[in-house]
Amino acid sequence: MQQLPAKDQAVFRSIVKFYETKQYKKGVKAADSILKKHPDHGETLCMKGLTLSYLDKKEEAYELVRKGLKFDLKSHVCWHVFGLLYRQDRDYFEAVKCYRQALRIDPDNIQILRDLSLLQIHRRDTTGFAETRRKLLQNKPSNRLNWVGYAIAEHLCKSFEFAWTCLDNYEKTFKDEDVPSYETSELFMYKATIMEEAGKFEEALECLKQHEKQIVDKLGLNEAKGRLCMFLGRYSEAADIYKRLLKQNPEHHTYILAYMANQTQFQRFWPALPAPVPQGQEGEQEDGKASEQPAVPSTISSFPQTVHPQGMPIWGWLPPQHAVKPSQRVAIGRRLHKRSFEVNQPLCPLTDEEEEQVCKFFDELQTEHPRSDALKRLVLFFISGDRFKGRLDTYLRSRLRKGVPSLFRTMRPLYFQAGKPQLIEELLAQYNKHLEEEVSWFGPAVGETVAENFEPEEEPPSSLLFTRMVTADHYDFLGETHKALEYADKAIEHTPTLVEIYACKARIYRHAGNLEESAKLFEEVRSMDLADRYLNTQCVRALLRLDDTQGGMEKALLFSKEPDSPEAANLHDMQCMWYESAVGRSYCRQRKHGKALKKFNETFKHFNDIAEDQFDFHNYCLRKTTLKAYVAMLRMQERLYSHKFYRRAAKDAIKIYVELFDMKSRGEAVTAAEKDGDSKEADMSAADKKALKHKKKREAKAKEEKDTKTTSATGGTKKKADEDPEGEKLLEKDPMEEANKLVKTLVLYCTNDPATHVSTYDVFSRQGKLLHCLQALIRLWELTGRNNLSHKLVSPLAHFCFVADLEREGLHSAVREVIFSELAPILGSDKPFASVADLRSAASKIVDQVEQRIKGSPDMPLIEVMYSLKCLKHAGRDCKNFLEGEWQPQGAFSLKETRKMLAYLQGEHGADSPVFERFKKRCSDIFPLMVTA
Repeated sequence: MQQLPAKDQAVFRSIVKFYETKQYKKGVKAADSILKKHPDHGETLCMKGLTLSYLDKKEEAYELVRKGLKFDLKSHVCWHVFGLLYRQDRDYFEAVKCYRQALRIDPDNIQILRDLSLLQIHRRDTTGFAETRRKLLQNKPSNRLNWVGYAIAEHLCKSFEFAWTCLDNYEKTFKDEDVPSYETSELFMYKATIMEEAGKFEEALECLKQHEKQIVDKLGLNEAKGRLCMFLGRYSEAADIYKRLLKQNPEHHTYILAYMANQTQFQRFWPALPAPVPQGQEGEQEDGKASEQPAVPSTISSFPQTVHPQGMPIWGWLPPQHAVKPSQRVAIGRRLHKRSFEVNQPLCPLTDEEEEQVCKFFDELQTEHPRSDALKRLVLFFISGDRFKGRLDTYLRSRLRKGVPSLFRTMRPLYFQAGKPQLIEELLAQYNKHLEEEVSWFGPAVGETVAENFEPEEEPPSSLLFTRMVTADHYDFLGETHKALEYADKAIEHTPTLVEIYACKARIYRHAGNLEESAKLFEEVRSMDLADRYLNTQCVRALLRLDDTQGGMEKALLFSKEPDSPEAANLHDMQCMWYESAVGRSYCRQRKHGKALKKFNETFKHFNDIAEDQFDFHNYCLRKTTLKAYVAMLRMQERLYSHKFYRRAAKDAIKIYVELFDMKSRGEAVTAAEKDGDSKEADMSAADKKALKHKKKREAKAKEEKDTKTTSATGGTKKKADEDPEGEKLLEKDPMEEANKLVKTLVLYCTNDPATHVSTYDVFSRQGKLLHCLQALIRLWELTGRNNLSHKLVSPLAHFCFVADLEREGLHSAVREVIFSELAPILGSDKPFASVADLRSAASKIVDQVEQRIKGSPDMPLIEVMYSLKCLKHAGRDCKNFLEGEWQPQGAFSLKETRKMLAYLQGEHGADSPVFERFKKRCSDIFPLMVTA
């Protein structure tokens, strides 16, 4: 290691200080003063390089650091600086290597150990993280953060006993010190959480009770105690705790439902949640053999993951596998609705006596909490018939009288329970009838009769208005568009200034398929209240559905910091992902694939930024002792790419890449250069080429002048110009290579989503990767409840069996054996197939069943019909005669599925074919207002 004179050492320390205080130019100046005297001083060269990296001189920075290392290979400072440079560029693998090299030279350097630990937890190297935190603790046991950091490391490694023992030792070591009350409270709560995850529910509960006075988070304490008592089967104690919580917040659904689950008389239809399997023991028995997860009741879908690990996450996150149902469509009236999860759905139908007990239970709670809306609403999910109608009558009257715009939204989950839509319609019909009388009233209560000389109390005019609006929403949900519009028009005639009724009418047109009329109404709604961001957003979405991307962007920018900006850069900075998704899909419909991919790549960048942003919190959360929140953040980051926004963007991007691959396979042009013809410029004369060159220069200069004017108008901040506005560079990339990257991420993070494996099959089947395709089919089969007739499975399965080249030369015999063995259970065989012919024979039986079902079930959902037709096509069977003659779809319909079916028939048979025309006519019967191209 090279030594500097004392005076220069002081200057070197100032370089470090300038770097830490972000005075980079002063740091470079100080480094230069040393290098004039000592040009070969490695550490100074490295520090100068690190400082220059923050002045946007990356290449020079790397050159200086490498030069410094060359002069002083045995300096831990040089290796540490090299690691910091790599960390800056997010090359964490190389950064860790540099840190490890630095630690070989100086094993006990606290700063390098701390920096290494941050990188290890960021890369989720939990074993290495635990080892580094152990060394930090050994070197400096007097630092409280080192104890907490080591406890977290062991917790993440699932060494639960080590983790809470470490916290016990921490408590003993610092018992005489003045530790802030919040920090002490958080440590005890975190210790109980570790015990709970280890399956030590009794010990966790005892820990909470023992330190109850020291825990300041009383709400979190009671929630944890209630949860643990329920897992231990102490239902009476759990019920008391949830009752106290309910007193604090009578509107909290989870408290009400958990209190109810701990009542033994209700556990036949609303059971208490079982104790979760301890982490690290999932899928294993004591002898090490695999075991099945214990079944959880379907009612767990009504509880969040804060109550049970198998509960439902908040919107957007992928639910656990038990919540993924093979069939999620429910026919309500003439419409087919998709029901994501069975929320507030009892385990089994209630008896008359049980319904009476439920009513009594909720009545007692309502006596204690008369203003609670949740108590009045939740009881409606557990009763039926006249009881339901009577209580709903009471519930609706007060809210219609008050004028609650979101009333239908709160009622909507009730429509998924059999028989209830009809009872709701009877009540609404009664209200409309009596409110239109000379003395407006809601009519007699359910089960009551009216005396001849009865004089009702007159209702305010707004009652009729909101009743008509709720009735319009009701008929729209049932698919009776004309009745819905009739009531909406009556409501507008009654009060032409109510914004919500115009929004209701716009939704009706949207659900009926008339997007243009819907967009006009949403624009009218927006203009009625220019300060409402939500209404503005609804208008933007309506315009984007019409593929008016420019109009949508202009409206969206009205609420941004730069409303006069020609580009939506501000929306990108705000990570407005719903907008990017809507614009990307619009460009996709317009076949502007480059622009669509640009939007989807913006979404991918947001998720990468979110993943990188966690780096700053690794040290911050330890200093602030927000341990539970920190571990929750780490686990959220581990499933970050399973969020709906990422899944949606990835799925749409994969579709584009698959289409681009197919276009290239057919010899079609993809990029603008290919479409215009690359040889145009080559065929020009020298004079024409010179004229074209000057023209391009003039256009570039004009654009630069325009940008300068825009810069001065926006306060002098020059923005980076978009070098590829049309997304041509993205189109030039290999589509399969890009699709492979996305598929790999989806399979890693979204394996519980069937759409992941459908996309995986589409990508790998085009590359002839049979084992990857087989893997996708097996996972899809498992997710669909091992039903080989599931509409999501039949099409890729038939493609694999009949279209994929299973008999090609050069296919390894081991691959063929794996296919014969693994595909056998999916195709209903109890032993591996002997040949491709046997496999196709078994697959033909599945195809026969698909054909029988499509011909014998006229009320089959259109999406299932579409996938069945694809299956039959792959199997080489002609369905044209069936589609032209026998097929007459019946039952309930979904607009989205109808559009997909129209697009499929147009692509397969052409827009002029009898098949397409016949189905288009049927669509006009179902959706009379739908506009088809």
